[in-house]
Amino acid sequence: MSLYFTHEDKEIFVPYNLLAVDFEFITTKTINNKAKKYIQEIVEVGLIFRSENMVKEFTSLVRPNEFLKCKNKNRHSIYSDRFNHLDIEKGMDLREVFEKIKKIYIPKETIWISWGKAEYDTLKMVCRNEGIAIPLLKDDYMDLSKEFVEFYNFNQNISLDKALTFLKIPINDRHRALSDSKALMDIINKMFIDGYTINDKNLKFF
Repeated sequence: MSLYFTHEDKEIFVPYNLLAVDFEFITTKTINNKAKKYIQEIVEVGLIFRSENMVKEFTSLVRPNEFLKCKNKNRHSIYSDRFNHLDIEKGMDLREVFEKIKKIYIPKETIWISWGKAEYDTLKMVCRNEGIAIPLLKDDYMDLSKEFVEFYNFNQNISLDKALTFLKIPINDRHRALSDSKALMDIINKMFIDGYTINDKNLKFF
C-alpha cells in the first residue's frame, strides 16, 4: 500500500498507492413533452495505477446511451466532435468499465486523484442517473487541484493546463482520458519531488 521512487539519488516515500483517474463527459439535450433536459454521461475513462511493485494503465471509450439515442447528435450534444460516433457505439458498457476499475483499485490502500472536485460531483451525478455505485471510495479521494494550489501557494484555482505549464510538463493530447491521467500522475510526482507529503490519510481533501 505504499511506494518509493528515486529522483537524483534521493528516495521519495509515498505512503499509499496512487490512482490517477480522468473521465471525459458528454452532454446531450433531451426533449420530453417539450421539456428540455441536459443529461451528462461518461464517454471515455482513463486511469493509471501506481504501487511499489507495478504500474497499470487502462482506458476505454464508454457507450453513452442517451447520446446514441439522440437523432441529431451534432446539434443536441456538447463536445461530441472529440470522438468518432462509430467508435463510441463500440465502447464498453459503463458497468463493465467499473468492474475493470474495481480490479485495479485497492480500497483504503489507494488515493485516487482527479483535477477539480467538479469532476467527482459529475461522476456522482452520472452514477445516480444510471442507478449504479461509484467504484471508488469517497474517503480515498483527493482533489489534486486543491492540493496543488495550497502546496505552491497560489491564491486562486488554476486549470490543469496552467498547472502543467507552471511545472514545465509538456501538454499532450488534452481532453483524452488516458493523456489527462498521465498529466495528473506527472503533476503529483513533481509535487512529491518538490517536498509535498501525505502524512495522514484522514486529511480533509474536500
